[in-house]
Amino acid sequence: MLAEPLKPKIVELASGIYTRLVGEAASMTDKGVTFKTDPTALAQLSFKLAQAFQKVEDDINTDALPKNVGYKLDSADIASWSK
Repeated sequence: MLAEPLKPKIVELASGIYTRLVGEAASMTDKGVTFKTDPTALAQLSFKLAQAFQKVEDDINTDALPKNVGYKLDSADIASWSK
């Protein structure tokens, strides 16, 4: 089974989260830059957080959409409108 490609929205959100996390984890010294946390682990965390955020946003939006359960629109219905 192939994994589904990530939505650009998730990649953009993960990028913003990663930038923030790396900024918090990085320390600059006269010898260079050191990280309190592995940057790869921060990238993985960023994508997990972005996906969780997107799922909650999608759930909220789904709940806000109108629901027409069981309603079917047929071409005969549309034809009857123009009579």
